[in-house]
Formats: sequence, structure tokens, C-alpha cells
Amino acid sequence: MNTNQKKFDLIITDFIRKNLLLFFIVGISILALVIRNEFRGWLSGDMIQHLVPWAEYLEAHGGFAGIASGPPYCDYPVTYQYMLAFLTYLPGSYLAKLKVVSVFFDFVNAGLAMLIVRQAGAYSKKSFIPWLAYALALLIPTPILNSAAWGQSDAIYTAFLLASLYLLMREKFPRAFIAFGFAISIKLQAVFFFPVLLLLYLKNRNFSLLNFLIIPAVIAALSLPALIIGKPPVEVFSVYLGQMEMYSETTMNFPNLYSLLPNIYWQFAVPGVLLTLALLLTFYFVVLKTDRAELSGWTLVEVSLLTILICAYTLPAMHQRYLFTGDLLAVIYLFARKERAYIPLVIWLVSVSGYLIYLYGFEPVVEQPILALAYLWVMVLIARDIVSRPLDSPPSPKEGGAG
Repeated sequence: MNTNQKKFDLIITDFIRKNLLLFFIVGISILALVIRNEFRGWLSGDMIQHLVPWAEYLEAHGGFAGIASGPPYCDYPVTYQYMLAFLTYLPGSYLAKLKVVSVFFDFVNAGLAMLIVRQAGAYSKKSFIPWLAYALALLIPTPILNSAAWGQSDAIYTAFLLASLYLLMREKFPRAFIAFGFAISIKLQAVFFFPVLLLLYLKNRNFSLLNFLIIPAVIAALSLPALIIGKPPVEVFSVYLGQMEMYSETTMNFPNLYSLLPNIYWQFAVPGVLLTLALLLTFYFVVLKTDRAELSGWTLVEVSLLTILICAYTLPAMHQRYLFTGDLLAVIYLFARKERAYIPLVIWLVSVSGYLIYLYGFEPVVEQPILALAYLWVMVLIARDIVSRPLDSPPSPKEGGAG
């Protein structure tokens, strides 16, 4: 190799090595987009029966003006309907436009996962480790299938929940409650995160109870345009109750507690709700009584993950999609408990099994009752770690400064 060739190679390799993180981020982002593009033509049942017809109805009735009278049988809040109405003014098929929105929020979620890992782990902005969370959040199967194949909206409300969690970590409490208000205005399942807000208020005692008033204020503000357009108030707000009452199956392709029980909704629905409250009450009671764990950083991530896992496991009428936020929190959890790498793997396996049944009619290799038992085992391990091996502990008297 002559001298000029060696200098040229050194320039190339030095440039790549100096910008290696940037190349990694761009490369992963492009690959994640290409993977999602392979699912662009897949039509899910929800897309055929609900999402596209809703958008077509709004287009036929004047876009935003159509919200006043419909869409018919739409069980999504008006905040989501605003998005559908906006899409009616853009070129392209509704299949493509709906999926583009969801995929966009996949990248938002990946960015938020990176920020949460950086914040909880106290990594510098130059560290590459938080960007591994970004990559993993884009490559686990459920966001790909949910957004690119199914075209569903779970990535949208989850982005606001992750934003709320990140802002709670930074003690930006009003903004955190605003983000949560947006999340619940998009999908009722965001309520799974609400108990975390209550626990944080009782445990840390570093923000006002008045912050909780921000949540209904955000919901009211986001509902106001629909009311001005002429949508009846009962239709604006009854959608939340409608989501709670529309299903009569104990579980829908989701391996939780009800995979181990007969499918008798009227028998198990109320006991399931009460069991959920009892488990959360017991778990939160222990967290409040113990002084070993501080509800911040990694511990806040673990508590948020376990709260959502409990809700999805014991509440009746759960879809496979309702653990979506938990799937992304499991990405963050992996960086908190590296020795527990198998826990996120089990969570992702539990989630994706239901997706494959719904989207492709593919029965998973592992039967759902077995996955339900593995799910239970994961929750027990996480709870034990939070109580007996907390990652964030309050400073001891010697570390805490003046006495």
C-alpha cells in the first residue's frame, strides 16, 4: 500500500470511527423503516372493518366537520378522530397514511426510551448505551407488528405515557400530568399508568395534589373542538364507558390469568377487577412501608412496568395489544436489570403470541396457559426485586449531609 492510499484509508476510517454513533443511529433507523415497509400492504381486520371506514366517513362528511355526526360505531376518543380527520386532507391511501402515523410514533417511543435510559442511568450525552435502547425499541416484534402490520394506535398513546414517565423522573410534574392527559385522551388503556401517579404522590411527596386536576383539564380542552363542531357531549365522553362495556370475552388472544380459567365473562369480570385493585393495593402498601427503595430512576421504571403487567394480567377483556406500553418499558428495564435479561424476553414472547394469532392465524409454539404461568413468574420476580433488591435507595444518614 503506497503512502497516498494509506492516508486516504486513514481519513476514511478516522471519519467513520469519529462518527460511529451517528452511523449506528442512521443505520438502525433506516433498517427499522425498511423492515416496517415490508408490512405496508397487510390489511388487518381492524383496518378493514373500522379504521379505514371511519376515515372514509369523515372524508365524505367534510373532514373535521364529519366528527359532529360520526364516525358511526367509533369507540375511539375524539382526539384520535381529529387525527383521522386531518388525514382526509392529505394525499395517499388511508392504509398508508394510518400506518405512517403509527410508525412515526414508533420512532418517538424509541427516542423516549433512549432518554429514559440516559436519565435513569445518569449516562452522558456521548454514551452509546442509551442508543442501544433506541435500537432495541425499534426492533422488538410488537411495535413492528402493531404499527406496520396492524396499523393500530398503541404507539401514539404510549409515546405520551413514556413522555410522562420521563418528565416525572426530571420532576417536571405539571408537564408530566399534561402528557398523561394526552395519553388517556387517545386511548383508555393509558389509565393503567394512573396508579403510578398516585403512588408517586404518596411516596415522594414532592408535588401538589392539584396536579391531578390537570388530567381532566387536558381531556376537556381536547374535547372542546369536537363540542364546538357540534358533536353531542354524551358521544364525546361516553366513548370511555363504551370501551369498558363492549367486550364479553375474558381474554382476547392474550395469555393472562383468564387463559387458566373458563371463558365465563359474567362470572369472572367483577372478581377480576377487584383482584387487580387488591394486588395493586398490596404492592403499593409494601412500597410505601419500606424505606429501602426510593421511587425514582430505575425503581420508578420497575414500578411502572409491574403496575402495567398486573393490570393486563388480571383485568378481564384484555386484548393482546394492551401490553404494548409494557413491551417498551421492558426495553428500558433490560438496562436496569441486566442480570434479568430473560424477563423482557418472556414479556415480548407473551405479547407477540397474541399478535400472531390475530394477524396471521398462527398458533404459537408455546401454549397460552404456559405463557400465562411464565407471565405470573415474571411479575413475582420483578416485585421481589423492587422490595428486596431496590436499584435506587435513599441516602443513608452518613451520605445525606448535615444531621
